[in-house]
Amino acid sequence: MPAFYRSTWFPYVLPFLLYLTLIQAEEFLPQWHHHLYGARVFLCAGFLWMWRKHYGRDISGRPTTRQYLYALLAGALAFALWPLSLHLGWITLIPVQSSSYSFAVSILLLIIKLSGFIVVFPIMNELFWRSFMLRYFISADFRSVDLGQFQLFSLLGVTVLSGLAFQYGIVLGGVSLIMSLLLIWQKNLVSCIVAHGFTQILVAAYVMMNHAALF
Repeated sequence: MPAFYRSTWFPYVLPFLLYLTLIQAEEFLPQWHHHLYGARVFLCAGFLWMWRKHYGRDISGRPTTRQYLYALLAGALAFALWPLSLHLGWITLIPVQSSSYSFAVSILLLIIKLSGFIVVFPIMNELFWRSFMLRYFISADFRSVDLGQFQLFSLLGVTVLSGLAFQYGIVLGGVSLIMSLLLIWQKNLVSCIVAHGFTQILVAAYVMMNHAALF
C-alpha cells in the first residue's frame, strides 16, 4: 500500500485542507489577516503548480464557444445568490476598514487577494469538489469514474459538505450545486473553473461597489 502522500487523492486534498486551516486561523488571529490570506494564495498556487501534471487529465478538455457562454451564464446565476441572500438577510456585508498601509502596499495586497479570489481559489475548489469529491462519493477509485458522472448521493453529498465547510453555507451550497450540475451536463471541468471564476469576479465587483470588505 503506497504512503498516503503518494495516493492519487493527496494533491486534491492537501491544498484544500491548508486553505481551510488558514481560514480558521484568521478567525482567531484577525490581526494577521493579510499575512494569512497571502499564505493561502501562495501556498495553494504553489501546490497547484507543483502538481499541475497530476491534474492534466482533469483540465485537458477545452470547452467550445457555446460551452464557454453557458459557463458564464452559470457563473452569473451563481453570483445572483449573493445579492439575493443579502436581501433575505442570510448574510451581511462588512464595511471597509481604514488601512494603515501606504497606497502602494494597499494596491499590492489588493492584487494578491484578487488573484487568489478570482483565479487560484476557483481552480483549487473545482479540482477538490468537482474532480475529486464528486467522483469519490461514487467510488474510492475516483480516477476510474468519468468526470461529470451523475449519482444523486454524490451530488447531494458535495452540495451539503461544501455548504458546511464554509461560512455562508446556504449560498455556497447553492453555488456548489450549480457548478456540479454544469459539470454533469458538460463533462468539462474547465467550464466549471470558468464559471466559478466569473462568479468571483462579479462578487468582487459587487462588494467593492458597496464599499464592503471582500476578504
